[in-house]
Amino acid sequence: MSVAALFYSWTVLFFILVPVTIFLYTDSKPRNWLIPLTAILAVLLIAYSVCFLMGYNLVYYVLDGFKISFDFSVYNTPRFLIGLTVLLSFGLWALLFYVKNINLKKKSFRPAFYIIICTLLLSFFILVIAPQKSGSEVLFMFAPLAIIISSYIEIIREKWFKEVFFAILFLTPIIVLFL
Repeated sequence: MSVAALFYSWTVLFFILVPVTIFLYTDSKPRNWLIPLTAILAVLLIAYSVCFLMGYNLVYYVLDGFKISFDFSVYNTPRFLIGLTVLLSFGLWALLFYVKNINLKKKSFRPAFYIIICTLLLSFFILVIAPQKSGSEVLFMFAPLAIIISSYIEIIREKWFKEVFFAILFLTPIIVLFL
């Protein structure tokens, strides 16, 4: 994540998940808290050294990436509208069943489900506030949505509905490609 934060500043928000995960999965040993901090410091030290040798200002570079934009005009094309509508509607539909079925899962697996939901919320937040909306910020949502939608597909009982669901998910990128 530290390396990703050098290339896209808003990925710093995903650092919120590190203490949450440590709190949910491990006991409060100092070693579990020091390992992520050491990794962050190592990446920052290497990045600062490279920037120093190249004559760049790392602090300005990182802080310059924290711009906010609510301009969604890029998404007003058929290519983005169709793709995002299918992705977000299927994701929201699957999320409802995902949240509903969390209590049916084993107690030891529940923290993982909550972390996936937190990841989805953080990635949606990044999608909304991203300074340059090019469609690449949607990639942050792919991993949590893939997990949530696949969990939903596992519980679908009607075969025809599952096939229609798959067909739409399969055909949408092909249709969007030709728009």
